[in-house]
Amino acid sequence: MRTVLKHEIIRTRAMLGLAVGVALLLAIAGTALAATGWPILAELGLVLLLGVALGLLPACQLLLAVDYWRSSYGRTGYLTQTLPLPGPTLYWGKIVWAWLVSVATTLVSVGIAVAGTGVLSLRDGSTMESPATVLREAWTALTDVTSGWGVAAIAVLALTYVLMAPTQYFFAGSVGSQAPMNRLGVGGPVLVWLGLYVAVQVLTLASFAVVPLGVGLTDGRLSLVPFHLFAELPADSAGVMPIGFVPTLLLVSVACVVWTVRSWKRRVSLV
Repeated sequence: MRTVLKHEIIRTRAMLGLAVGVALLLAIAGTALAATGWPILAELGLVLLLGVALGLLPACQLLLAVDYWRSSYGRTGYLTQTLPLPGPTLYWGKIVWAWLVSVATTLVSVGIAVAGTGVLSLRDGSTMESPATVLREAWTALTDVTSGWGVAAIAVLALTYVLMAPTQYFFAGSVGSQAPMNRLGVGGPVLVWLGLYVAVQVLTLASFAVVPLGVGLTDGRLSLVPFHLFAELPADSAGVMPIGFVPTLLLVSVACVVWTVRSWKRRVSLV
């Protein structure tokens, strides 16, 4: 496992370093434009800064997904498949590295957003509050309406959401490379991912009916409340967030991992 991780780091560090470097340069350019305060250019700079902060994570995950397919099932995949290691071990090394990169990229994105808005808050005449003030107020507002367990649950859900995309991308790359889908080349993984995307949307919609619950404020505290998406919603349910999709996404992610491990173990074919 350590050997696989080591080679994953060596093979992808230049690609990921370039992606992060470009993101930092774009974020600096966006911050500089936004700091000018000039009409149109300032708005474009702010959009660029926010776009970089929001787009870095999915961009790196897509790059790793392409690398996963090329290094496992493309031309260089022949070398990977001949390594004297069980297929599942190769997969776990790749997915763990993708998860680590996802967490690190999320932290970099948060850092870009905080640094950029921090610079803009120092601008003369700026109405933007400093990031420290915003974070402190947000933390106070969150802890006022929920307990430590609630904060931990929100953090776990956020982490799960960050780690979910690589499991689906790698699932599509593996299943789409099995016979007879492998005859389509890169089209196989793309078709499998599109099918998975549609299935996840349908299951998510159905989950709202199966689990008609949401999280809303009750007497100033977050709590579980009824949420019926397909019924006429009362006016006081506007601030309720449905949670029926949470177990669905968790189960889909677990199923993708289990299916991909099985694919590496039994079904993968480079012929």
